[in-house]
Amino acid sequence: MRTYLTILALLTSPFAFSLQPSAFQDRPTFKASSELVVLHVSVRDRGGRYISGLTRDAFTVIDDAKAQQIDMFSSDEVPASVGFLIDNSNSMRPSRERVVAAAVAFAQHSHPQDEIFVLTFNEQVQEAWRPTIVSEMNTGTFASAMSSSITARGMTAIYDGIMSGLSRLERARHTRQVLIAVSDGGDNASKAKLDDTLTRVHDSDATIYTVALIDPLMKHEGNPGLLRRLARATGGEAYQPRRVDDVPEAFERISKDIRNAYTIAYTPTKSSASAEQRRRTVKVYVRSQDGRVLTVRTRDGYFEKTHEDRQ
Repeated sequence: MRTYLTILALLTSPFAFSLQPSAFQDRPTFKASSELVVLHVSVRDRGGRYISGLTRDAFTVIDDAKAQQIDMFSSDEVPASVGFLIDNSNSMRPSRERVVAAAVAFAQHSHPQDEIFVLTFNEQVQEAWRPTIVSEMNTGTFASAMSSSITARGMTAIYDGIMSGLSRLERARHTRQVLIAVSDGGDNASKAKLDDTLTRVHDSDATIYTVALIDPLMKHEGNPGLLRRLARATGGEAYQPRRVDDVPEAFERISKDIRNAYTIAYTPTKSSASAEQRRRTVKVYVRSQDGRVLTVRTRDGYFEKTHEDRQ
C-alpha cells in the first residue's frame, strides 16, 4: 500500500509524475520521506465488461473522508509479481491435478515480465517454485515442480501461509503485487493468529485473490468466509468453483483482472487521529462519460504510518 519516494527525487526528475508505465513497473529504492498510497483499481460495467480508456479526471479518491489529489495515474498494463499460495493438506487431494494444470496455464498466459513464485502449506509452509520471470520459465519444469510439491496430506496452516506469502511479496521485483490463495479457508495448524494475519493483510501492498475449493463431504472444516474477507479487503475477488473442473476458469478470470487494472497514487492528507486510530478507509469513485453505472473495486483501506513507524 505504501511506496516511499524521496521528495528531492520527485522534484528534480522531469519524469517523476509522467504517465508512463515505468513509473509503477519496479519497486522504488528511495528512502522514506514522502508517503504515496498506491491503488490498483478495477472498473467494469453492469455486464461485467472491463472499461478501458478512462482518464485521470474520471477518478475521485476519498481517503479518511477527504478527497485526495491524484499524483500519478497509469492505464497501461504493467508487470506484476504473483505468488501462488496453495493448500497442500488432505482436503486438496481431489483437486490436486486440476490446480497444477490451471497454474501452469496461468503462467503460460502471463505477461513475459511477470514474476511468479509458489508456496504450499499444510502444517508447514514450503517453497515449491522460487521467484522467476515468466520469460525465463520452462513450463515443463514448472509443472513437474508443482506436481512433486503438492502431495495433499496433513493439516492446514493457512494463516502461516498468508504471512509467508506477504513477506515474500515485500521483496518482490514489481510494485504490482498479487497473492492467489487456493484453499478451503480452514485452519487447524497455524502458529500465527487470525487477528495478526488480518492486520498484516491490511498493511500489505498485495491484492489477494482466492479460489475456495470446498469438499462437499468436509464443509464444516472449510472457511470460505475468510477467503472472501481477504479478497474484499485488498481489492481482489473471491471465487468458489462448483466443480474442480471450473478451477481453470477462475484462474483465467484472475489473470484478466490483473491485466485490466488502473494504477493511481496519491499523497494522503495528514490525519489528526491518535496513534491508536491508524486505520484509514479508502473509496474510489469513477465517472462514466456516457452515464453508464460502473462497478469499482480496490482495497478498502490501510494502516497509517505513525512517526514511530517511520523511524
